[in-house]
Amino acid sequence: MTTARTTPLRAAMALRKSGDLPEAVALLRQEGDRRDPEVVHLLLGYVFDLQDYAALQAETREGLAQLDADFIGRAQPAQLAALLRHAERCCLPASAIGPALASLAPAARGAPELMLAWRGATRRQRQRLRLAAEFEGGASLISLGLNCLAWHLPGRWGLRREADFATLFNPFALAGHTIPGVIAALEDDFASYCAPEATRVVATRRGHEMMMRRDRTAHWNHNRSTYWLRDDAAALRRTMQEKAALFRSACRRPDAVFVLATCPVEYPEEPLDFLPRLDAALARFTGRKGNRILISNQTARRREPGMVEVDATTRYVTCPYPSADYVWHDDLYADSRAGLIFENAYLGFLLRALLQWRLLRRRAVAQEAAAAGAAA
Repeated sequence: MTTARTTPLRAAMALRKSGDLPEAVALLRQEGDRRDPEVVHLLLGYVFDLQDYAALQAETREGLAQLDADFIGRAQPAQLAALLRHAERCCLPASAIGPALASLAPAARGAPELMLAWRGATRRQRQRLRLAAEFEGGASLISLGLNCLAWHLPGRWGLRREADFATLFNPFALAGHTIPGVIAALEDDFASYCAPEATRVVATRRGHEMMMRRDRTAHWNHNRSTYWLRDDAAALRRTMQEKAALFRSACRRPDAVFVLATCPVEYPEEPLDFLPRLDAALARFTGRKGNRILISNQTARRREPGMVEVDATTRYVTCPYPSADYVWHDDLYADSRAGLIFENAYLGFLLRALLQWRLLRRRAVAQEAAAAGAAA
C-alpha cells in the first residue's frame, strides 16, 4: 500500500479518534480515492456515526455506483457486505439495490460472509417487489423505541419511503428508552429530555462511555464517541434538538403511525396502563387523540405470535425472537434463516395493521373500487 493511499485514511482515523468526526469525513471526501474500497467503507461508517442521514444516502448511492469488476475484486467481502447493508438501511429503492445484488452475485459465491448478506438482501428485495406489486398506499412510520428495532426493521424491508429515512429520524429512533421515559419526553416537549442536569456519563460493560439520563429512562448508545461526548456532550444535545424538531413535523402528517417495539407488558394478561397517557402525550404533537399505535413484545413468556386489536387505533403484537439468545441487531443473526423468518413475521403484522387502518390497499381492491365509481 502506497503512502499516498494511506495518508488520508490514517489522518481520518486520527481525526475521528480525537473527536473531530466532521473533519474526518471532510478529509475523506476531499482527498480519499472513491475507487478505493477501504475509503468508501470508512467514509460510510463515519457518516453513519455522524448521523447525517441525507449524506449517508448520497454516499451510499455513490458507493453502489462503484460496483464494477475492478472495485469488487479489490474489496474485502466484509466491505461489500457493509455497503449492501448500508443500502438497505438507507431505504434506497429496489432500482438501486437490485443491480448491486446482480453485480455482487459472483463474488458472493466464494465468500461466506458476503453470501450471507447477499442472500438476506435478496430475500428482502424479493419481498419488497412483491409488496409493491400487490399493495398501494403507505404510512409515515414514526419510531417510539423502545430500542432501535422499530426504526431499522421497517426500513430494510422496504416499508419506509426513501425520503423518510432522513425526515422521520427522531430522538427515539437510535437510543434505548423505557415507556415512562418516552412519555415524559413527549409531555414536556423534550425540554428536559437531554438537559445537562438530567444526564450523566456512564461506562458500558465493554468500557465504552455513553450518556444516560440520571433516572435511567433513556440512554444514547449510538452516540458514544469523543465527538458526541466532549464539551459536555454539546453535539449530542444539539442533535437531540434537531431530531425533536423532525419529530414535531412528522407528527403532523395525516398518515402517521407510531411504532413501539420491545414493550415489556404482556397484553392481554397484563393491562396497557400507559396507553391513555401515551396517546394524550402524542396528541400534543398530532393535534388529535386516537393516534395509530403499533405495540410489539419480542420477549413475552407466552410465545405464540399474534396480533390483538386493543381499540380502533391501537394494535398489540406478540412477535417473539427466535430464541432467548437471539441478537436482533447483529447482522449475522438478522441474515440467518431464523432472523429472516422473525423479521418477515414482524413485517406481516405491520402490514396487517396498515391494511386495517386503510393506509395500505390491495391493488385489485382499489382498482375494483375505482371501476365501480366510474360506472356509477
